Amino acid sequence: MSDDEVIRFEITDHDLDNEFNPNRNRRAKKEHQIYGVWAKDSDDEDNEDNIRRRTRKPKDFSAPIGFVAGGVQQAGKNKEDKQEVEKSDASSSKAKFVDSSDEEVSAPDESETAGIRRAGQGMRSAPLGGSVGTWERHTKGIGAKLLLQMGYQPGKGLGKDLQGISAPVEATVRKGRGAIGAYGPEKAAQKAKQEEERRLKEKEEEEKGTKEKTYNWKKSHKGRYFYKDAADVIQEGKPTMHTVTSAAACSTPVIDMTGRARRVLSGYHALRAAAPRYEHEPRRACTRFAAPALAHNLHLAVDCCERDIIQNARELQQAEDEIVVLERDLEECNLKLRGEDEVIGKVQAILARVQELTRPDVSLETVHEVLAELKETFPLEYGMFGLGTVGGSIVSPLLSALTAGWNPLTAPALPAPAFRKWRALLDEEAYNALLWQHFVPRFAAAAEEWNPRAPELMLGVVEAWRDACPEWVARAAVARHVVPRVLAGVKAWDPTRDPQPLHAWVLPWHPLAGETLSREVYPLIRARLAAALAAWHPADQSAKPLLAAWRGAWGPALTPLLHHHVAPKLEHCLHAAPIELLHAKQNSAWLWCVEWVELVGAPTIAAIAARALLPRWLSALAAWLNTAPPHASVLASYTDFKKMFPEEILKEAAVRDMFRKALDMLNRSSDLQCAEPPPAPRLAAAPAPSAAADLVPASQHKSFSELLEARCAERGITFVPVPGKAREGRPLYAVGALQCYVIRNVIMYSEDGGRSFAPVPMERLLALVAE
Repeated sequence: MSDDEVIRFEITDHDLDNEFNPNRNRRAKKEHQIYGVWAKDSDDEDNEDNIRRRTRKPKDFSAPIGFVAGGVQQAGKNKEDKQEVEKSDASSSKAKFVDSSDEEVSAPDESETAGIRRAGQGMRSAPLGGSVGTWERHTKGIGAKLLLQMGYQPGKGLGKDLQGISAPVEATVRKGRGAIGAYGPEKAAQKAKQEEERRLKEKEEEEKGTKEKTYNWKKSHKGRYFYKDAADVIQEGKPTMHTVTSAAACSTPVIDMTGRARRVLSGYHALRAAAPRYEHEPRRACTRFAAPALAHNLHLAVDCCERDIIQNARELQQAEDEIVVLERDLEECNLKLRGEDEVIGKVQAILARVQELTRPDVSLETVHEVLAELKETFPLEYGMFGLGTVGGSIVSPLLSALTAGWNPLTAPALPAPAFRKWRALLDEEAYNALLWQHFVPRFAAAAEEWNPRAPELMLGVVEAWRDACPEWVARAAVARHVVPRVLAGVKAWDPTRDPQPLHAWVLPWHPLAGETLSREVYPLIRARLAAALAAWHPADQSAKPLLAAWRGAWGPALTPLLHHHVAPKLEHCLHAAPIELLHAKQNSAWLWCVEWVELVGAPTIAAIAARALLPRWLSALAAWLNTAPPHASVLASYTDFKKMFPEEILKEAAVRDMFRKALDMLNRSSDLQCAEPPPAPRLAAAPAPSAAADLVPASQHKSFSELLEARCAERGITFVPVPGKAREGRPLYAVGALQCYVIRNVIMYSEDGGRSFAPVPMERLLALVAE
């Protein structure tokens, strides 16, 4: 019967039959087992109850369905499992009765009496054991009933062979929004959480059972005794944060308000130890028994005992600290001892090897092998003990015997390989000492026998010892023993008669002894060359290569020699040489000067030409132009003469001005021609004739403008003045399509309508107009 149906309160025959057994149900027929509450009662179809059922309102099929337990036949269960299921059903389900038809009929519930069902009977859930299914107290409990009917055993797993989980699935709260397992195993976390809760619960229970009561100083606990052991005394005696070492701070009174009563202490040192928990407890007043002297003595004995305990603890702590320090010092000493033992072992091994070198019959190869082995095996000790220096003193007698019969001039590289091997083993100072003892004396002896005019022999010795001898030792040896021999050779040299050039056997020593040669030899050579240049003539071309060879070695020191002894000779030669205008290349004196441009310098040669050559050339050119020669001949002579001057000389201002004056003279006399032009004058070394005697009277000359107008008339070119226009105070003329004006016998023309003007020769101007 559902909750929505009407409950009948009348007494039926069933109630009378089961008066003394209210929990007995009707016999469950097969139809009732199949259809349950929808089964029809065939015996009483037309009775009053059936009539009432027909007149009832329709049932609500949306309500939960109540099934009748008819037993479940589980396949695959053995006999023992069936018995266990029956026992569990017997223990967890209601009492059942079996009638004569061998059908199990569930007994009526206690909540039903005379057809009355208690409230909430349909919502009661079957017990599953433990906390499983406790949530079904809020529902009608159908889930637990179904589990029990399907063979579920409380406390065991699900499945045919009970292989499923026994614990219910619990929800686990994740930390974030990640997927399953993103924050670690959730089951393990749940298990750890349960273990932690269980541990905390046990701890709380233990604390509840064993926790001592804490006493407040505000409450009175009479008859309470407190005990203090040695550990408490030591803890109280330790320095705390209140420890003050200043005398002024120690004498400052301190008021302690932490207890029940106010305490006035003598200083911060009184707060060194924490106050015991029983310090503020009330004391029982001693009214019937008072022994102040005994109490004082007891307190004094306790204080003395505490001080002894604290002092012993401090001494013990200090002793432990000293033990730690001593152990550390012992470890350091052991490390040092081990290091010293290693050093002693190395020193003994080195001494054993060095003693082999003290034998009288030791050879140079044996000494080299021993020292090479020591340097490779003990590199640090080799330099620390100065074995490189000691090796030099050991090998010195052996090298002396090796170089006893050595002649550097005949066999320059004979002992060099032996010295080269020892350079890698010995210290620099010891090796240089060996060179000064054995190489330099032999080198000096060879230099005494050496001819300075043949430098190849001594240069071969220096070259053979380049790898075995440091550069500064070679320079010192050359400066000390070779330069004196070179100086003696220079003193015996005659520059006018000696066929061998001096620089051929002196300059090869400049890279090794340049400073010494510049100080002792080169001044003497310059004096000898100056004396030889006194009788020199510029036509002698042998002087230039001889002086050019010293340019790299002497540098600026060569310039005074050239200016004092070469430049005056060149200038005097130019003054004395004649000038050829038609054949410019026959001016040999100027060609001699041009050859010295590299040594003497372009400014010096240009100054010589401006003083001795170009004025005489301008005078001869003027004299030739006064005879009205052909312009082509004059222009060719001018061009050939100018080509004799190098570019660096033409850039000089004095030479450039001279050639500009010559060009002006050519422009002025470009139209002066004679029927039979005389040949160009050849000026000798004698003084040139006066210009007044050679000049033509001025009445025979025309102005430059008239000359230009005549030339234009001859070629049929228009030459008319431009009315109302002038340039620099000169009238402007129109020559064909161009414009020009004449100033100081120079034609200035313009191609852009008079905006800009440029100088131009007359012939060039006429050619431009004709084009």
